[in-house]
Amino acid sequence: MLAGRRDALGLLAMAGVVAATNPWAAFAGEMLPLAAGVSAAAGGVLLSVPWLKKKLNNINSKARVGFVLRSDPTPEHARGKLGLHIGQTADKNESVDITNGVLQRHLAIIGQSGVGKTTLIESLLWQQTMRGGGWLFIDGKVDADTRNHVAYMAEAAGRQDELYVLDISNPENSNTMNPLLEGDPDEVASRLMNLIPSSENNPGADFYRQSANHALTVIIGALQAANKLYHFGDLSILLQSGAAMETLERMTPEGGAKRALAIFLDQFRKRGKDGDTMIDTDRLKTVLGGMSGRIALFAQGKFGEVFNVYAPEIVLKDIVVQGKMLYVSLPTMGKDTAALNLGKMIILDLRSAVAVVQTLPSHERPKIPFVAVLDEMGSYVMKGVSTLFEQARSAGIAMVPAFQSFSQLNEVSEDFADIVIQNTWTKVCFKFGAVQSSEMACELLGKSVKYIKSLSVSDSQGTGAATLRTTPDASNTRTGGYGESWRESEDYRVTPDQIRSLGMGETFVLTGSSFYHLMTPMLFFPDMEDYTVMRYRTFLAKGKEPLRFEDNLDKFLTA
Repeated sequence: MLAGRRDALGLLAMAGVVAATNPWAAFAGEMLPLAAGVSAAAGGVLLSVPWLKKKLNNINSKARVGFVLRSDPTPEHARGKLGLHIGQTADKNESVDITNGVLQRHLAIIGQSGVGKTTLIESLLWQQTMRGGGWLFIDGKVDADTRNHVAYMAEAAGRQDELYVLDISNPENSNTMNPLLEGDPDEVASRLMNLIPSSENNPGADFYRQSANHALTVIIGALQAANKLYHFGDLSILLQSGAAMETLERMTPEGGAKRALAIFLDQFRKRGKDGDTMIDTDRLKTVLGGMSGRIALFAQGKFGEVFNVYAPEIVLKDIVVQGKMLYVSLPTMGKDTAALNLGKMIILDLRSAVAVVQTLPSHERPKIPFVAVLDEMGSYVMKGVSTLFEQARSAGIAMVPAFQSFSQLNEVSEDFADIVIQNTWTKVCFKFGAVQSSEMACELLGKSVKYIKSLSVSDSQGTGAATLRTTPDASNTRTGGYGESWRESEDYRVTPDQIRSLGMGETFVLTGSSFYHLMTPMLFFPDMEDYTVMRYRTFLAKGKEPLRFEDNLDKFLTA
């Protein structure tokens, strides 16, 4: 319905067009067509503004499906700043971006499978690739299309020589890596100890766990002191061969590392039949055989083809510092135990890289925040990762954990979910299927002030009998009333039903204290052939030489 001053002016402007195009007005000259164009434009704008406002302010919080909630205004300080785009508001179609500063405070992506988490991740990685930033993407779903998509991103940005792929299911199409060569003895030992389940409530198992930790720290310290390069196969042999331990002891130069190794090995020494002292291999296997077996998983078969190298192509510390890209495929379905252990090791390697970056001068740290996407994080995280979230921000590294439910994080420990949520400034909540996760998401998204309207209607009538009356209805009465009141109340911004009713690519976002109802972007990739990994030239670390114990396997195992 047309009414009001704006509509009247719009119609008047359109009438001017009709008048200007009348044949009788031709004598007015060439200015009439110009006037007609201006008048038409003005009239069109005036008539369309109310319609546009209605379309761009489509608030509908009552609908069961297809609802639209009001989003907070985009902060002015975020407009035009460098960052990543995460979506458009459902009510006003406004762009919502995460600035670099906010991104470094970490971003959590939560929601059930198949609702748009990977699609949003691909959008973030696309933007990060195009602006020259580095990233790590641990993919727990092993989708060849996803791998091809990130390869397309790198090629489209002209950065195909900066992309590395780690795929233990297909070593022929994977770059090589050796996570044992980076870090001090304590860091490498900690990385390996996460292959063993926690034994806090089992004193017997805890004894073997502590013995393995001590052994790894001492052995790795000796290897580093001797300037030896080693891999999983070498380490596995050392943990189950007395002859290999004696060889390492002879290689190690005099100093603290050799003394520590000698003291550790003293508990395994025994006197042989000829009176010579030797290391009791059987006892060594009893104490360290469990750890050796777990390490051997990474030294055999397809794992060995990727990890048993002395000069790896992938060095995570260099990828972070130099702003390169690493895609990690975790075959969690076919090789769940080994794959999940690999995920843990990658995360711990990232923690070591963060420690290195923190020691660098500020001008040598990543100019564009490095983005670490941990997809399906609930499958392979451990307690130690909480420190990574706390420390990564100062190193210019943005953590982006993605998981399906909060219960996945609680399986790590009772307070682990709280630690992750506390250390992620931005939460992106997609559709949930479970009631508990929906209710927890409502708690996360917070409350807002709402006004509740109350209406009251009253109607009464009565009849009385008078002693003396002049008309039949003299004592009939009727009264009525209508009342309206508003009450201020604080309630959840969204309800569990609304979270469970979200559509594909639709999400609620809380960044700081700002709330948004968003539609996330979706990329469409062209059909492409399977990606073939790019090979890189590698060199042995300067001043170091390979240990090559695995080449002498028969000698050590038969001694």
